[in-house]
Amino acid sequence: MKKLKYISTLLMVFFMSVACSEDEFLKEEPKDFFSPSNAFVSEEGFISAIADIYLDNRDFYYSPGDNIANFALLGIDADLTWVRQDAAGVYTNDYFQWNTFNADADFTAKWYGIFYLQIFKANTIIGRIDDISWESEEDRNAIEAEARFLRAYYYRFLANMWGGVPLVLEETTQPKFDYVRDTRENVYLQCKQDLEYAVQHMYTVDQVPAGRAPRAAAYHILSEVNIQLGDYQGAIDAASAVIDNGNFALMMDRFGLFSDFEWRGYDYTGPPEPWGDVYWDLFRKGNFNRSSGNTETIWNVQYEFDVVGGVTEGRTEGNFTLERWVGGRVYWSGGWARDLNGIRNVYKDTLMGRSLGLGGATDYLENQVWNFKGDFDNDIRNSKYNIQRTYYWNNPESEFFGMPLSEDTYDPTLLERFRGGRMSQPSFKKNVEVLHEPYKLQDGENNTDGRIYKDWYIIRLAETYLLRAEAYFRNGNNNLAAADINAIRNRAQATPVTVGEVNLDLILDERARELHFEEYRLNTLLRTGKLAEYLRQYHSATLEYGYSIDDRVNLMPIPNSEILANKDAVLEQNPGY
Repeated sequence: MKKLKYISTLLMVFFMSVACSEDEFLKEEPKDFFSPSNAFVSEEGFISAIADIYLDNRDFYYSPGDNIANFALLGIDADLTWVRQDAAGVYTNDYFQWNTFNADADFTAKWYGIFYLQIFKANTIIGRIDDISWESEEDRNAIEAEARFLRAYYYRFLANMWGGVPLVLEETTQPKFDYVRDTRENVYLQCKQDLEYAVQHMYTVDQVPAGRAPRAAAYHILSEVNIQLGDYQGAIDAASAVIDNGNFALMMDRFGLFSDFEWRGYDYTGPPEPWGDVYWDLFRKGNFNRSSGNTETIWNVQYEFDVVGGVTEGRTEGNFTLERWVGGRVYWSGGWARDLNGIRNVYKDTLMGRSLGLGGATDYLENQVWNFKGDFDNDIRNSKYNIQRTYYWNNPESEFFGMPLSEDTYDPTLLERFRGGRMSQPSFKKNVEVLHEPYKLQDGENNTDGRIYKDWYIIRLAETYLLRAEAYFRNGNNNLAAADINAIRNRAQATPVTVGEVNLDLILDERARELHFEEYRLNTLLRTGKLAEYLRQYHSATLEYGYSIDDRVNLMPIPNSEILANKDAVLEQNPGY
């Protein structure tokens, strides 16, 4: 059986073509570039087209450029993360501007287009699957299944975030200006049909390399889609197909490359001590793939350094910059940490790097979710290994070296420039490298520019447990819902929840504790109809400035650009826009 190598020379396929002139001598026959007519002539052509979608999935969703907007789907400027885009630390440039959010917003046009681009690519693969003779029916069906999985994966985003959208299921070969919206239910039903084919024919996790979605990923998304369709038993069964699969299990013990790591701590003084816990291990470079012993990963993106199709050093697109944009700010190059004598903190390689810190945790993520059941000091996901809240003077030239930053030791002219007068914000160590390899950051320098050359989860088994918990809850079985939630909490050494405590808000809180900066949080809040409510409760700018958040934001607006271009039919707008 042929297997796709994720890092490969990728085939760029043109998915839009123009009708030919009736004059035969004007008929174009591509000789030296790829088009659907000459790309899908072998099994390798189909494999390369699948790889192209995976490449887009990595680059569009995580690293299209050096900007905090890379992570818009992960929950920035919503309930988990505030965004500061000006030097004074004011919210005048918050990314979404939810109080005036409208159909001309960059976000809605960008992502609506990205999702359909991927769908069009998948449609071409599906429509041309029988243009060649396949050596194996199994391989033919597996490629079609993978393309149908990917189509469903993107259509489910559209249905969750926009509601009913145009259903396009065939290759687009010429311009079209008469799209009409189908119902949200029909979009989910199409996703279900594609996913049910996928779970029958996709390659299993032991048959695919890292970076390629296995059959379990299709079961996971099928569980989510079934929840949206009200088929809660179907959602339970789909999630159980993953959870009960012997190839997957939650990681309960230390593992991987840094399981015996020792360090002297954030104060940079004293003897080295054992550092980390199993949750910390999950996010260390080299630990994301099954080859490291990680049985929790289902599907992830790959960041290989200095190889074809991988990432490169420095300020180039295609590099993962989560550490740079969402994290602590006290070591930023602008000199935000200076003591009373004007001595500045310096960059440190180990577990710090270079962060601009223009995105920081809301009070909801920084404090509220961890105070549940008095577990602030018990839950390992909130341990010092995973969230740094205290920063220290780290420059040996400072008379305060090794002491915590405090107002008494801080340059007073800088204090007012911090959000709320704060000198620091939490650093979530899942976003950070231990050592900034492959080219090591030297203490006091800023070689990495905040790049982290490590893989990242798209789907992790812990989320499958929480999906099944949601399905059990909606199906009226809080006993089993509590058991699934507690499977996650027991690993985190947190107090178990009781049956009476189970509700949707508890599940969303647990997702925030377990999956912050992993799950597509915006998608989750829109899927559950909770975005407007959570913005009103937890969004920093809304709370500080008293923004009025209308329930209309529980659906994204159809981009005005799409409505205006659709000249031959009415593409209806969502209510309130």
